[in-house]
Amino acid sequence: VYQEVLRTRRDACLKAGTDDDLPVASTLNSIGLVLFKRGVHELAMSAFAEGLRIRRRLLGPDHRDVAIIVYNMATVQLEMGDEEEAMQAYRETLRIERAALGPDHEDVVLTMQHIGQVHQQRGDLRLALEYFEEALVIERRNRERRVAEGTGSGTTTVARTLNHIGNMRLQRGHVSHAMEAYVESARLYNAKAAGTDYMTDLVVAGFNFYSLSKDHPEAAPVA
Repeated sequence: VYQEVLRTRRDACLKAGTDDDLPVASTLNSIGLVLFKRGVHELAMSAFAEGLRIRRRLLGPDHRDVAIIVYNMATVQLEMGDEEEAMQAYRETLRIERAALGPDHEDVVLTMQHIGQVHQQRGDLRLALEYFEEALVIERRNRERRVAEGTGSGTTTVARTLNHIGNMRLQRGHVSHAMEAYVESARLYNAKAAGTDYMTDLVVAGFNFYSLSKDHPEAAPVA
């Protein structure tokens, strides 16, 4: 279906006297996503690369839609095992998102966490923590803003990040700091658990807290 749409768009571009346009780039991005889900990684990268070329030419290098394709390419590269290329693409995505969306946008947070996950996958927990902790600062700031505006809270995103940070701190042997993260994560989930959507997350956070308290009673908070 996408291939037929792509041919139609390209035919329209030729009739208009131009080589390519933004709908062609969007179709190429969609084709890339379909190919990626089917495991055809090389062809997915080719579709993304062509779509990226069009968007950069028509929108400039720092547009949000450029970041979207670069991000998709990073995801494919990571799946292919090309961690260094994926890291470079994620960093480029982060640079564009900060320029186009501002430093506190949720897409910036997500990309920072993906960079952290790549560092974690490579065994560099120090750098992974740096990215997750910086993302946490932004999430806390956004949570405070949403509460003040009455537009939500962002509580669960903060709690999930805290739980992940707790896991990495524990891996590094920082037991008391891991406990601090687990305690706050569990507290936030507990406050949100009136809605059953978050019960699984609450159980996980509670289990992490319980396990660490049992293994390291000296780190448990004093009632």
